[in-house]
Amino acid sequence: MHPKKIVKIVFCFLLSYTMNPAFEPLNAQVQSHQSTVVDFLSRMAQKGKIEFNDLIKPIDRKIIFQKLGELQNQKDLSPIEQKELQFFIAGFALENATIKTLGKSTSPQFFSFKQLKLNPSAQQHLITYKDNHFGIMVDPVGNLTMQTRNGKSNTIEGKGFQVAGYAGKRIGFQLSFIDINEQGRYDSLRNDNELPGLVKKGTVNSKILNYSQMNASLSFRLNKGMITLGQDQHIMGYGRYGNIVLSDKAPAYPFYALNYQPSTWLKFNYMHAWLQSGVLDTRASYDLNNKVYGGVRQQYLPKFFATHSVEIAPMKGLKINLGESIVYSENLQLAYMLPVTFFKAFDNQKYADNILTGSNGQFFFGFSSRNQLPNTLIYGQWMIDEIRLSTAFNAGKSRNQMGYQLGASVTDLFLHYLSFNAEYTRLNPFMYSNFIAAQNYSNANYSLGDWMGANADRIYLSAKYHPKANLSVEAFAFMMQKNGQGSIEAQYFAIPQPKFGFDPQYKRSRLGVNAQYELWNNLILNFSYANTFQKPTIGKGNWFTDASFGICWNKF
Repeated sequence: MHPKKIVKIVFCFLLSYTMNPAFEPLNAQVQSHQSTVVDFLSRMAQKGKIEFNDLIKPIDRKIIFQKLGELQNQKDLSPIEQKELQFFIAGFALENATIKTLGKSTSPQFFSFKQLKLNPSAQQHLITYKDNHFGIMVDPVGNLTMQTRNGKSNTIEGKGFQVAGYAGKRIGFQLSFIDINEQGRYDSLRNDNELPGLVKKGTVNSKILNYSQMNASLSFRLNKGMITLGQDQHIMGYGRYGNIVLSDKAPAYPFYALNYQPSTWLKFNYMHAWLQSGVLDTRASYDLNNKVYGGVRQQYLPKFFATHSVEIAPMKGLKINLGESIVYSENLQLAYMLPVTFFKAFDNQKYADNILTGSNGQFFFGFSSRNQLPNTLIYGQWMIDEIRLSTAFNAGKSRNQMGYQLGASVTDLFLHYLSFNAEYTRLNPFMYSNFIAAQNYSNANYSLGDWMGANADRIYLSAKYHPKANLSVEAFAFMMQKNGQGSIEAQYFAIPQPKFGFDPQYKRSRLGVNAQYELWNNLILNFSYANTFQKPTIGKGNWFTDASFGICWNKF
């Protein structure tokens, strides 16, 4: 390899160790993979420019590139939208069939600052290679973020790498890994806030919080669908500040999934996952015959999760989704590993409907309406964790453990590229919990659903503006009321059930601004500032001022 190429590789990796993502600022919104391009396509769908299905994320890169290609045929995009479109297309060189090869057939193409300066749409990855049968790209990932709260600081530093590519026409692969250290006033619990959950690693220095994030996937493309195996987080819904069915609050988990779309109006989604129960299996643990670290081999109860849903598009702009999920423990069940099983029916029949041998099932329903009202997105999601249909309207005997979310967004209102968003989320008492701890709706003790937990509600408002391409400024406000969790005994036996809002804990209000500028593909500057007031039911309230600045190299 030529010495100049070696120098370029070393320099770019050194850059990634000092300027780096994967972690959100304290008051930033939760984001998924490919967040900026997905937001762009979502807004284009909201304006009726394209049909775009982003109910479940992350989204296949080839689908994203296909939608970017459809937008190239639009004649009425604004200058800013045109610039952003070309910017995003430049990051999808492997998916672009018009580019036959990148670099020479015997060697990859390396990132060049000089080339990028001359042509902003040039190759933007550290290493890229493509021929007729194989394609691969390699980038650093990570972040360097400085945060303060009332004068106390926190530093987040992440270092890692990512690889993605294709083998032939049907196989795709992706791997990303980042190791993160936090120092100062860090939050190792991640309770009652939107920060993604983590699995803490032991460190010699107690002043450092160390954890890592690893995502990997191997996919096989069908004629009208895809089979995927990997480890990742999945988001279901359109929520701006949380999602009640699936969110990225819980750490990534191993899974396999099937997505099949036989028609433009019908799509089927299935996933089976292996979760961390957080419940020690004392029977499976055993003595190691030594005293090293206590001398006991510890094992946790196995925990599993399965979900399937159908998406229906009865008319242009309107989509409806309906599905169910099941959390079960101890042993793998073949019925839940089959995409077409009716989970709840199997659970009721397998042991004569004995609750002590059963699993924890949920049903969910949602909808989205795009551009049926001009430039407007309206969406909703309901989740039933448990309900007694026979007594659903009987205040004394009902057990309506449900959650719902309603939201709306309007873009190009008063000013081009100005969007207003409003969202309300409510979770009834005892959502996500079960009398069998290993079957709580969680992974590693973090909710698979909305981060605020049961017996709480939240109003979220925001206005987002793009003054120039790849630059966004957002002002936001939210008000949240958090109430007590209650006991497991009350959840199952209290008559009547405790009403929503029982045992009030605190009220929280936050007002702030986020700014983001994408320098080039996935390399993003972030700034956020917010004032928060939290008032407990008893006692005085406290004001918190949060500010953060970071530079991030995000996942593909």
